[in-house]
Amino acid sequence: MRKFLLFSFITVFFFGCVPQKDVIYLQDIDISNAEKTFDNVKSENTIKVFDQIYIQVSSFDDGNINFMNNDPNRYGGGRSELDLAMVSYTVNKDGAVKLPIVGQTKVEGLTVDEASEKIRKELGDYLNTPSVKITFVNKSITVLGSVNRPGRYFYAAEYLSIFQALGLAGDISEYGNRKEVVIVRDSNHQVIRKKLNLTDIALLGEADLYVQPDDVIYVEPLKRRHWGFAAFPWAVVLSSITTVILVANYVKQ
Repeated sequence: MRKFLLFSFITVFFFGCVPQKDVIYLQDIDISNAEKTFDNVKSENTIKVFDQIYIQVSSFDDGNINFMNNDPNRYGGGRSELDLAMVSYTVNKDGAVKLPIVGQTKVEGLTVDEASEKIRKELGDYLNTPSVKITFVNKSITVLGSVNRPGRYFYAAEYLSIFQALGLAGDISEYGNRKEVVIVRDSNHQVIRKKLNLTDIALLGEADLYVQPDDVIYVEPLKRRHWGFAAFPWAVVLSSITTVILVANYVKQ
């Protein structure tokens, strides 16, 4: 009987605990070196079909002549994400935006700097020394799976790391698998699925450290998730142990 009770306790303890190595980010095998430096690898985001971009144009012309003038008073002085979305341009299925007078302008596959320069040259025939600035509007990522606050999150930063993205969702839950984080991404009319191991410190030197707009991040659960403290069927186990004890005592009598 004692052996059975000891076995039951060990079993419950084993399934109820998550090893520390499964919940620590960016683990380093060489712990003797307290500081490490990694090259910061960033790939510049390019404009994709159905992206929303905000185009700001200025020139030496009078404001009344500048047909794309973005004077704050023109739009109520607002500059929130919602305000910008209302005056932004959506890249159509052909990868172009339709601008006043200029007409269709292909911007798909270009960085915002490249698209700005292209539009600036096209506006040169209509405006006096135009200056063009383009920014993405309503950039967002969607975080799903074993996180504390799954959902869609908007951000304005130029770059957003996978850790910052998970921070928006309240971090990975206790039973989330930090070695199996899936990224689903649209790229060049294809859907890419890749896995990241957030416990590997080498991730700091890879381009995959940064997410891209419209990425879907899915955190897979640990295999022992269903037997964790929160979900373990304590009532069933305790009831079974009590029943075994009662039956054993009855047999002894």
